[in-house]
Amino acid sequence: MEHDPTLLAALRADLAELTALHGPSGAEQTVIARLRELFSPLVDQVTVDHMGNLTATRQGPPGAPHIVIAAHADEIGATVASVEPDGFLRLFGLGGVQPRLLEGRPVWVGGHPGVIGARSGHLMGEGGAAATIETLYVDLGMDDAAGVAALGVRVGDPVVLLGELRDLAGTRVAGKGIDNRAGCVVLLHALRTLHGQALPYSLTALVAVQEEVGLRGAAAAFARLRPDLAIVIDTAPAGGAPDTRHLAYPVHIGQGVLIQPAGGAGDQGFLMPSAVLNTLIAAAERADVPYQLGVSRHGVTDAAAAHIAAGGLATLQIQIPRRYSHSPVEVLDLRDLAAALRLTEELLRRPPTAEDLAFLPASRGS
Repeated sequence: MEHDPTLLAALRADLAELTALHGPSGAEQTVIARLRELFSPLVDQVTVDHMGNLTATRQGPPGAPHIVIAAHADEIGATVASVEPDGFLRLFGLGGVQPRLLEGRPVWVGGHPGVIGARSGHLMGEGGAAATIETLYVDLGMDDAAGVAALGVRVGDPVVLLGELRDLAGTRVAGKGIDNRAGCVVLLHALRTLHGQALPYSLTALVAVQEEVGLRGAAAAFARLRPDLAIVIDTAPAGGAPDTRHLAYPVHIGQGVLIQPAGGAGDQGFLMPSAVLNTLIAAAERADVPYQLGVSRHGVTDAAAAHIAAGGLATLQIQIPRRYSHSPVEVLDLRDLAAALRLTEELLRRPPTAEDLAFLPASRGS
């Protein structure tokens, strides 16, 4: 599938804007506020619930089916756990924080810039014990706790890594928060594409909060919305780098969307019924969208919450491969982002029926 350079540039611009916003789990206000502004001209109604979940709805004909397309707003981050007498901040991690990626990084703390301290090899000797979230600290430039208080920083304030979206070679970009502002970009562009077109169903774009800490926002929102069909868009880990070549995991960036028949482990995950898998593959092939199949025991999306909400919802999952998960240098290929958009648009143009998604085919004569 050929991609329009104009589309890739528009996707990149929106991704750059959204990843520049700070929205760790539980503190997604800036992301939700901006998406409310962007979605409002494209829909009939926008609401934000007490948790922060945003729902932007176009009303269909009376009695029409209801489709929800969803992505999550939050990114990996931390919160201030304590303020030490000499002005340094201790951290409490939110979601899948990797301490080894945090040391020496610039951060944003409740509206103020800071840095996570980097241990000096000149003073301590090179090497030493690996950093943990308990040993890391933030330096805001203050000499005491009173100075921190004067800034208005307090225990519980959000902490997020700084880093603008950067262009790599070709169609690839790197930055923080690509998981899952990329999915939010898909929602935005899908609403723009459908704007002004009559729909035979009601359509809601759901931007859920607190995905990284247990799919909490999606669980609440899908239980309330109870749609006939949920389409969840998120990113997914990609292999192909030197440290992942040994894995039996065939998913790479630049090769299209990921359709994952099985993902997650234990009591959290999403096992895609064969009818759902076949529906996604058929839609991708109709739209000439490149796709790849892969399974992983690690990582779940809001599809894991959607498919068991409200007694069980018909749920489709579209994933965009990205390297270096939950880091400030996640790498994404804009062609994969465009492929996810095209697949989403195809599903919205030709939504699957209940019969298409049935666990068992209809019996003859029924």
